[in-house]
Amino acid sequence: MAIFLAVCAGLGLSAACGLRVFLPLFMAAIAVRAEFLDVGPHFSWLGTNTSIVLFGTATVVEVVGFLVPWVDHVLDLLAAPLAAAAGAVLMTSQLGTLTVAGSEGAEPLLHPAIAWSLGIIAGATTASGVEAASIAGRLSSSVLTIGWLNPIYGMIETVFAFAMTLMALVVPILAGILVLLFLPILLLAVWRILVWRRKQRQAHEEKLRQARERIAYAMSHHSERMGTERVGGAAPHGGPGSPA
Repeated sequence: MAIFLAVCAGLGLSAACGLRVFLPLFMAAIAVRAEFLDVGPHFSWLGTNTSIVLFGTATVVEVVGFLVPWVDHVLDLLAAPLAAAAGAVLMTSQLGTLTVAGSEGAEPLLHPAIAWSLGIIAGATTASGVEAASIAGRLSSSVLTIGWLNPIYGMIETVFAFAMTLMALVVPILAGILVLLFLPILLLAVWRILVWRRKQRQAHEEKLRQARERIAYAMSHHSERMGTERVGGAAPHGGPGSPA
């Protein structure tokens, strides 16, 4: 049961990192400091004052930045690798809480190398999947609304990131189940959006190609007509049929 709870909490926190990188880290740091969230012995730094201040400042900058149209796209480029790293850290911090039952000195159940490997596989993948869905949705919003609805989209993401983080801290089982249920749906939606965008791009390129062909044909036809007019106009003055 402890393993299941740790995995569920890690999945919920990792998914929240896909929406906002630093908000889950900030909330997790406060929870660790309040002794509400257990982490592995190598992650006690999460509850330090330095972590809380740094993550809190980064959270404010991130949340405000995603409310500015077009700036959010720049933040997406920076957040993509950071979300994967944050997801891996939070997942591994939960796997590090597992200990061998009945052992003295709380012997860890998983070797650090194994815990980090599982954390990267599960945490980074979950965060990256949610981040990909977030970017795809933002791109669609930018195309359809010229970026005007992006601030609303950003606020919705922030609310979901807060709710998912809080759920992972309070009801980790529910958070894990939701991630397992909705992550495949999100990835399918990303795939459909990418296919739609590729078709739109191909249609646009086809229209450009046809326009270039029409312009080239019109220019060629115009050049031929001008050449014919020159030949026809030069004949009466110096051509073979002109009078001496």
